[in-house]
Amino acid sequence: MENKIFDLGGKRLLIVDDDPVIRLIMKATFKAWQNTGFDMAVNGAAALEQLKTPGYDLILMDLQMPVLDGYETTHAIRSGHCGSEYQKIPIIAITADLSEIARAKCLRVGIDEFLSKPVDGSTLYATIQYLFHIRRSKAG
Repeated sequence: MENKIFDLGGKRLLIVDDDPVIRLIMKATFKAWQNTGFDMAVNGAAALEQLKTPGYDLILMDLQMPVLDGYETTHAIRSGHCGSEYQKIPIIAITADLSEIARAKCLRVGIDEFLSKPVDGSTLYATIQYLFHIRRSKAG
């Protein structure tokens, strides 16, 4: 079996999920990636608090959480609640809800991509790289 090297070149991610098992899996995943920093938030309200700190490049967002769900959290971010720095940050929904209703609601609130749990590392890496490429293209 070939070992793939995933390297985000110093990018910093915020992982937002209320499930401790998912957080543990994500932690193990991103610790294995090179040049990848990450922090965790247990719900949307905690994520909004962490986004008061500059330096995040992408958010992985669960949709169904207590306090503030992923939809409400994304809406707050896109509305400028965390400042203009984060209004256009790439957000990937990572969810067990694969319904078209959930997908449509994600797009409506401004979520950029939609992946199902459990997430395959190669798919996640490709999606993150795609979003960074699109962001660079729009900036240039």
